[in-house]
Amino acid sequence: MANWNGAVASREEIRELKRRAAVRVAARIFNEKGYHATSLDEIADEIGVTKTALYYYFKNKEQLLYECLVLTYDCGQTAQQEAQALDGSAYDKLCLMYRRFIDTLMEERGAYTTTANIKSLPECQQKEMFARRTQLETYIRDLVQDAITEGSVRDVDPRVTASFFLGAVNWILRWHSEEEALPANAVAAHFVDLFVNGIVNRD
Repeated sequence: MANWNGAVASREEIRELKRRAAVRVAARIFNEKGYHATSLDEIADEIGVTKTALYYYFKNKEQLLYECLVLTYDCGQTAQQEAQALDGSAYDKLCLMYRRFIDTLMEERGAYTTTANIKSLPECQQKEMFARRTQLETYIRDLVQDAITEGSVRDVDPRVTASFFLGAVNWILRWHSEEEALPANAVAAHFVDLFVNGIVNRD
């Protein structure tokens, strides 16, 4: 079969683009209405296809939720990898991790990683998602502790701080829409500023 020297997307590439579009729509509706209050019919209507057509790409609603959550944790993993590759202090890595996690997540549009959402998945997928959440929390907690040890961060509780960090990132998906005036990188920069400087005027 002719491939037009790569100038035209292949059948597999087109299929993946359609899958990705469906995941974005599903994530948005799950975030707005909740997983259990959302039907496949509603997702299909929003995309502009039949539910039967949607079954060609996803076997059920659980698979759609799973892929939405995987996308969210993939954004966190990408941010972690970039932070690990940075030649800088623990504080620098923490700021980069936070900024890139927010920035990437708003661009990719994942779904809430709440316990309720995770527990809606089959048991084997629940274990996978909880393991990914634990790994991410542990990495951030260790970064906070390292930043405390190096003297760049005051003596805060690393576990509470990591939970605050992830909670703030998670809820961005609730209020930030693709139509927001502020671009993703501006929101990410503002969140990092609030995270490290708070809101108190110290002048």
